Amino acid sequence: MDAAVRGLDQSGTLERGLAVLEHVGQHQEISTNALARQLGLSRSAAYRIVGTLKRLEYLEADTVTGRVRLGTRLVELGARAMAATDLHRCAPRYLTALAERSGETTYLAVPDNDAMVYVATERSASAVTLACRLGTRRPQHATSLGKAWLAALPEADRVERVRRMKLDSLTLKTINDPVRLLDELARTRRRGWAVDDLENEPDVGCVAAAVRDHSGRPIAAISVAGPAPRVMRRADELGATVAGTAAALSMRLGYVRNR
Repeated sequence: MDAAVRGLDQSGTLERGLAVLEHVGQHQEISTNALARQLGLSRSAAYRIVGTLKRLEYLEADTVTGRVRLGTRLVELGARAMAATDLHRCAPRYLTALAERSGETTYLAVPDNDAMVYVATERSASAVTLACRLGTRRPQHATSLGKAWLAALPEADRVERVRRMKLDSLTLKTINDPVRLLDELARTRRRGWAVDDLENEPDVGCVAAAVRDHSGRPIAAISVAGPAPRVMRRADELGATVAGTAAALSMRLGYVRNR
């Protein structure tokens, strides 16, 4: 047993918990007594850590042998990390094709609390330069990206989020009433794409659709944005196009609809 392992019993709770998870992952199934012995933990510390990780569903125990293995929560987090990696690797070519087809600027954004963070963009040769830069945060309720992502959530999650959100008005057209916003999200879900009609900026129009991972959970959204008169005049066409692109990217990430 090396010095790093021998020192675990004096380490912080987080370090010991992570060491337990890594060790279980290496062995697939292992008893708590073996964990304590191999990691140099006291039996009381090992049982306490394993108990906490089981309660949080990071570990689960075999009902017959009592041996522990990685739990569903940890598997879910791993799948999310893989999906995020795949998303950033795969999205640029979809954004490029969408920009060329639409003649506008395209964006990829991911949720962060009640905002969407812009993480990738592509422009067509004829696109007008927009002020939004990578890393910019915009409120979900006032953007097509945010509304697309919210509309793709299960209904209970969507309602709970909207009811606790602060619906600040950014323009005269921002939806700042939760009932109206939920109605708009219901229409968005039925239609398959969201609209920002001067709700975030007074001269910019956008349409967007949600991107889903292999489990069907919305993890991002993509949009087409440009001068409001130009985009809104083509809203139905661009909405269908962005929805098709989002669906293709979702399939690339492993999502199969109605499976």
